[in-house]
Amino acid sequence: MKKILVSLLFFSFCVFAEDSYLEINGVTSKASSANSLAAKQSVFSNALNRAFGRMLNTYFPKVRSLEGEVQEKTIQDCLYDYSIDQEKFSGRTYIARFSFRFSEKAVKKLLRKHNLIDREEIKSESETVAVYTQDYLNRYDQLKEYKVILFSPKRIVLEIPEADLKTFLNSNVAFAKINAKISS
Repeated sequence: MKKILVSLLFFSFCVFAEDSYLEINGVTSKASSANSLAAKQSVFSNALNRAFGRMLNTYFPKVRSLEGEVQEKTIQDCLYDYSIDQEKFSGRTYIARFSFRFSEKAVKKLLRKHNLIDREEIKSESETVAVYTQDYLNRYDQLKEYKVILFSPKRIVLEIPEADLKTFLNSNVAFAKINAKISS
């Protein structure tokens, strides 16, 4: 029973750990208020909005600014995690430098909701392919450059560009396309 539970946890981690992130580092903000706790809340809110704008400019340069159109709650829904890299505070002032990671999936969903990107832009030009582990090991030189999504003793799931799939038709590698998208 323990082995099944451990296997299930490992599989779940492998599948769900592949989420893509849009990372923004070094967002500094400063605020003064009646006390440092109120200043901290203001600093976080300001830094989050600035990081979201910077993330859009960095990863989606063709998209117009959403400043003033998106509520902070919606931005927080796109936020995967954040860290406080450095902070200083006194009785009424709080200064901090943050790093933010936004979920790429959630950001793209938000942009689609505002009709700023099309589904065609999001569609990957790669196929998810299952290969026997022994074939992968035998052809490691050829397959090592592709992203491994899931690894098991029997099969390996890879993400391979459609153009590269034609080269496998002429080789002895047995593969199968997987219809379900496993990674984000």
